[in-house]
Amino acid sequence: MIMLRNTFHCIYKKLALLFSLVLMVLSPVVGQDDLPDQPVPPRLVVDYTTTLNSSERSALERKLVNFNDTTSNQIVIVLTDNLMGYTPEEYASGIGDKWGVGQAEFDNGVVILVKPKIGSNAGRAFISVGYGLEGAIPDMTAGQIVDYEMIPYFKKNDYYGGLDAATTIIMELAAGEYT
Repeated sequence: MIMLRNTFHCIYKKLALLFSLVLMVLSPVVGQDDLPDQPVPPRLVVDYTTTLNSSERSALERKLVNFNDTTSNQIVIVLTDNLMGYTPEEYASGIGDKWGVGQAEFDNGVVILVKPKIGSNAGRAFISVGYGLEGAIPDMTAGQIVDYEMIPYFKKNDYYGGLDAATTIIMELAAGEYT
């Protein structure tokens, strides 16, 4: 039952990605101009919602900077309260492209997108993995990290715990992919 659910989840994600790619190719009007610009100075943890406190943001930032410096792989965390009409997949991959997450020649960036649950509005989370890291972190694995590592923490309103757990697993999976 779980394997069948995971298979359908993977197929759904791939179809959503294919649909998004077709839309991008066929609709030159749709762009990334309305997505937020990369903060200046650049940061790896961008919390537009103030969900994380300053010590949590700093701890995650140090963790991600150290990972970037030691592996050349890059992880960016974005918390937003508005997906601006995009699906989580489109928003996360759009941020990855617009901000140049990872090294362009390796496409080894990861964007962790979180739209926290606010009131009756559903929360959303998605991990977008650059093609260069898909061997280490396939879409199904990224989905499982969201479902089994992030969401249980988020349900307890512990966004830092979920992001910390997710980044630890992603780092372990991606550590040897590029040096």
